[in-house]
Amino acid sequence: MTRRPRTLALVAALVLVWTSSALADDSDPNPLRRLTFEEAQETEGIFDAYDPWEGMNRRTYVFNARFDQYLYLPAVRGWEFVIPKLARTGVWNLVKTLRDATTFANSVLQLKPRRAASTLGRIGVNLTAGVLGLWDAATHFGMPRYIEDFGQTLGRYRVPAGAYFVVPVLGPSSVRDFSGDLIDRIPFLLLRFPPGWAVPIEALSTRENTAFRYGDLGPPFEYDVVRTLFLAQREILVAD
Repeated sequence: MTRRPRTLALVAALVLVWTSSALADDSDPNPLRRLTFEEAQETEGIFDAYDPWEGMNRRTYVFNARFDQYLYLPAVRGWEFVIPKLARTGVWNLVKTLRDATTFANSVLQLKPRRAASTLGRIGVNLTAGVLGLWDAATHFGMPRYIEDFGQTLGRYRVPAGAYFVVPVLGPSSVRDFSGDLIDRIPFLLLRFPPGWAVPIEALSTRENTAFRYGDLGPPFEYDVVRTLFLAQREILVAD
C-alpha cells in the first residue's frame, strides 16, 4: 500500500473510532482529558505519533482552547458585527492572494512547474480582474487553488517532520512545519508587508474562515484526534 492510501485508511479508521466514541458518551465534561487504559487499548495504533512533549503540548492545547473561547472568538464576533460581510469577504480574498505568493515560491522550490505557473496565473488574475485581490476572480474562472508552504518543501526533500508541537495561539504543528512557517514569513518581514496594523486583521479574517471550534470533536480524546488528523493531513500534502 502506498503512503497516501495508507494515510487515508488511517484517517477513515480514526473518524470511525471517534464517531462511535462520541455517540456512545456525549456527556463527558472534559473532552481534553487523557485516554483511559481501556480506551488506549481499544484505539491501539490509531493515535500513534511522535509526541515527546505531550505534557507541555496538552497544557498549551488547553491554553489555546481558553484563549479561543474568551478572547479570539469574541474578537471575531466583534469584527463580524462592525465590518460588513462584503468587506470581510474582500479581506479574506486578499489574504488568500498573499498566501498564493507563498504557494508559488514553494512550488518553484519543489520543482512543480505546472503548479507554479497555475498559481502565478491565479495571482495575476486576482490582482487585475479581482481588483487587487479583493475578489477571487480566479476561482470564479475555474482556476484551481493549491497550498504549498516551506514545511511541505522540506518534507518533499525528505526532511522528517520531527516532534509534534502545539504552538501557543496558532495550534497544531511540528518542528519541521513550524520552522517552515517562520521561513515563509521572512520575505514579508523584510518587506514589512503586510504592515503591522494589518496583522490582527489577517488573524481575525483567518479565524472567521476557520470552521474548527475547540470542543466540537467531543469526548473523550479531542487532543489525540486533532493531533492525528493534523499529522495525516500534512503527510497527504507533502505527498501530493
